[in-house]
Amino acid sequence: MLQWPRDEQQFIACGTGYYDRDLVAQFTLLTLDGRVTGQRMFLGKPVPVIEIDALYRHSDCLQGSEKSPECYSGLLQPRKP
Repeated sequence: MLQWPRDEQQFIACGTGYYDRDLVAQFTLLTLDGRVTGQRMFLGKPVPVIEIDALYRHSDCLQGSEKSPECYSGLLQPRKP
């Protein structure tokens, strides 16, 4: 059984397909539901690998168009490869 500390750390999240880069850009607040399936080395440290079951994006919109990518809030669906 793999166990990880509850403090802040990096991880690798994997899933089938890919997500729109505009919706998962750097510093985007996401909630991830999934399970740890293993570990990999990242920047010289072991990090957990998480298989994504659901990915929820929180809006980064303070003002602007509700149709712009940074204003989207909701469950993200991966695009198929």
